[in-house]
Amino acid sequence: MTRFRLLDGLRALLAATVLTALIAGVPLVLYALAGSPLPAHLPGLGEIGHALTHRDDGTLFLAVVKVVSWAAWAGFVASTLVELTFRIRGRATPHLPGLGAAQWLSAQLISSVALAAGSPAAFVMAAVPPAAVVAAAPAALADTTAAPDAGHDPLRFAGADESLASGQFTTTKAHGPSGQAHARVLRLTHAAYQVRRGDCLWTIAERHLGDGDRYTEIAQLNLGRVMTDGARFTQPDVIRPGWVLRMPAAAIDLDRPQPPVADRHSGHPSAAPEFSRPHDGAPSSPQPSASQEFSKAGERQAVVGDAAPPSHTPQTRKARISAPEPTAILLTDGGEAEDSGPSTPVAAFAGGVAVGSLLTLARLRHAQRQARRRGRRITLPTDPDTLATEQELHRLAASDARERARLALATLGDATAAAGRELPHVLGARVCTDAVELLLAQPAGTPPAPFTQGRTKATWRLDLSNAAHADSSRDVLPALLTTGHLDDGHALLVNLERLQTATATGPDELVDRFLTTAATELITSDGPWFDVLAVGFPELQAAGTRIRPCTDLTEALGLLADRARDLRGRLATTDGPADVADRRLHDPDGDWTLTVLISRSTPSPDQLARLVDTVTALPGGLAALVPADAASAPARFVISQDDQGPLLNVTPPGLTVRPPLMPLKSYQRLGELFTAAADTTDVAVDDPPYDAYAGESLLPPASGANGAAISELADDQQEHVAFEVGEPAQSEAAEPESQRDEAMEVVQVSILGPLEITGTVADLQPKMAELVLALTLAGPSGLRNVQLAAMMGPDPDTPKPSDQLRQLITRTRGKLGKAPDSQARILCDSAYVYRTHAITLDWTRFQELADRGAKRNSTTNLWDALALVRGPVLDGCYHWWLETPVIENIRAEIVDAADLLAELELDAGRPDRSARAARQGLASDPYAEQLWRALMRAEYEAGNMSRVHEAWKACLKAVAEVSADGDPHPETAALYRRLAAARRSA
Repeated sequence: MTRFRLLDGLRALLAATVLTALIAGVPLVLYALAGSPLPAHLPGLGEIGHALTHRDDGTLFLAVVKVVSWAAWAGFVASTLVELTFRIRGRATPHLPGLGAAQWLSAQLISSVALAAGSPAAFVMAAVPPAAVVAAAPAALADTTAAPDAGHDPLRFAGADESLASGQFTTTKAHGPSGQAHARVLRLTHAAYQVRRGDCLWTIAERHLGDGDRYTEIAQLNLGRVMTDGARFTQPDVIRPGWVLRMPAAAIDLDRPQPPVADRHSGHPSAAPEFSRPHDGAPSSPQPSASQEFSKAGERQAVVGDAAPPSHTPQTRKARISAPEPTAILLTDGGEAEDSGPSTPVAAFAGGVAVGSLLTLARLRHAQRQARRRGRRITLPTDPDTLATEQELHRLAASDARERARLALATLGDATAAAGRELPHVLGARVCTDAVELLLAQPAGTPPAPFTQGRTKATWRLDLSNAAHADSSRDVLPALLTTGHLDDGHALLVNLERLQTATATGPDELVDRFLTTAATELITSDGPWFDVLAVGFPELQAAGTRIRPCTDLTEALGLLADRARDLRGRLATTDGPADVADRRLHDPDGDWTLTVLISRSTPSPDQLARLVDTVTALPGGLAALVPADAASAPARFVISQDDQGPLLNVTPPGLTVRPPLMPLKSYQRLGELFTAAADTTDVAVDDPPYDAYAGESLLPPASGANGAAISELADDQQEHVAFEVGEPAQSEAAEPESQRDEAMEVVQVSILGPLEITGTVADLQPKMAELVLALTLAGPSGLRNVQLAAMMGPDPDTPKPSDQLRQLITRTRGKLGKAPDSQARILCDSAYVYRTHAITLDWTRFQELADRGAKRNSTTNLWDALALVRGPVLDGCYHWWLETPVIENIRAEIVDAADLLAELELDAGRPDRSARAARQGLASDPYAEQLWRALMRAEYEAGNMSRVHEAWKACLKAVAEVSADGDPHPETAALYRRLAAARRSA
């Protein structure tokens, strides 16, 4: 991938150089050699006649060459200007008579620059301007675009000011039928802060938010989240070193070094008793003592989710009151869902497996989507528990410590190559939020810049801010394995290649969980290439081409021995360093692939001795991880358990970590996900699991909570969750009556792009938007209170408490405003089923228009449907309760509608509109090869071969991001070859 992008960059640089030389360099050369193109005086008829009738001494020939050269240059410049103008407008470039060659050359050069300068999505959106946030709440969905047959551009949208600062408000001007001309757009993102010893929430807020009493904002962002040590944030006065807290986007100086903080605080000028009286900061140990836990058990919870807004200074309140009332809110959660669980690199083990598994699923499902026929759906698991496992992956997927470690190692490769040094023997890495410390097997002298000496002579430290431009192609140590986190919260990763043969010992159940988790991370990792010989992991066979399943250890040992002989022969017959890792650094194009053997079966003493001899006989290139209790192995993972959970001692480097191991049930269900995703046969729209969403509601009857779990709720628990809707929360801050009584005609939830809720009378907080989204997706059938409690909690096992849910619903009602009939927009019946009222959903409108267009072959209806698409479904917004069949169903219908519209427009002899339809669909799914094929066909019929080549290159770049082998679908490649050959023959 990196080499591909590097090649594109070089191609773009060359094209830009040639383009600049032709436009600016040629006239300079012509002027220097032949002078100005304008003659000093106009020749008379006599002079012309004399020149034509007398023998030429070379003057006439040179004059003709001069004029032709200047004319050719002018024609090329004119072609370039025309090409740029029409590309910016997103229209097909007209043919310029007599300038075919110049026009072709300018198109090729511009395509190379534009394609390499942007992503495939940017290539698509260059011709499809993104839809803006339209302030007019009552505007009908069909009014966002005019029908193409009416003589209007079907893809014209209102403009919007995109200059948004994180967490700041901006005003967007638009005009709609309602006459409201302003909309406020809120883009929500989160920063992060790692807790140090002695910190308390008040001092953190004072340093980074400017006011210690703003600690409530930090508490609200983190309430209920699982932290790095497995504990859950429940009280603002209980934090531990190593925790990574979500911070408001307005936080400052998060990366600046801070002076040491005293362990004991004498008290702060705060109204909160937790911080006004003397108290301790974060303890030196990440886990509190039993007495501390006991003392906190009786204290009230100081912060509740979605309670009254955090306190503000009087100036802030005044500013909010005087600001214009918002009519729209755009919520993008920075790629993370609220209460999404661990969101920090030190939660790397679970997060690393989750990230790698989702990437593997994306690759497998890309192949499924390309094989899907129009009107059909991809195969998904039918077991609800297996589908829930994918929800768990999304909930736990977080920034991975492996990414930071790989960046540091890529920087190490660059630095050692530039200095002409050999790689040090790296055992592993300690990873925190902003730095990586490499653990060396022995001191290796002064570290090359930008590395500095770490805490010992055998450690090199890198501040990640200095590694931003590392060449990721220098992945010299590919097999990094995340083992867990240390007491200080840092993640520990080990280099299996340097450990050579490692054994795992301890209780059988813990060893098995450790090995299955390690195998899943290694096989699904999105890092540099290495081979995995896997014994006893049939569940992961469908996870990709990295894995080589073996029936037993005998077969695996034979393959490992073959690889050892190959490496030994290549090391002996080629010049270069003796170490395979150094060869990988200095010869990146050579076949110096690492092979890792990981086994769930315990080797016999003879097999273990043979394994150790095979691996240790070579300086790198081989590694192994097997269960065995043998002190003779070069490295050992010793697993035990205490009252706080599993412990893992890693030798070398002799450190103990907390490994959050994957449960075996989750591992088995993950294998079922991979197996289903590897099935490229499609299914009908009413086949399981899609049939559960074919009724009025898009959500299943027990979405957000396991049906068995709900049935197991005791009667008193059911009554505890139930409550009277009209009863206000005790601690709720009442909305102004003028706001509550203001009736807005339409509140609309838009999911065909970033989540967008328009027409509210006040700003919606993220949890409120999540509530509105859940109820709107549920449709007329609504959701029971127990379902809502489960869905609004941070995970399936932690439903939102009833008082907090009551506050959330009541406050959301106030911010939504009254409907035109004076009713609330969230209603509840006597059975505690909640439904939305006078709230529309763009997906519902899309279905109506797309179904009508498909039945009647109506391009007008299909254009109106596609005009609602603003990007990928729920782009940048994910809540754990969202289910894969829902998203896949919406995604498939958008692609099918765009594909059908492109076909209809092409059949009607309108290739420009056909190309536009394909681009609009690609704006939602830039990897849909059906639409890339439709785009190439349309551009070919329009006579734009340069656009055909450009679409092909953009398709290749998009496919390289998600395809397992990086190759497009055979139909796509065959179509491009056919179109290119037809053009050449013509």
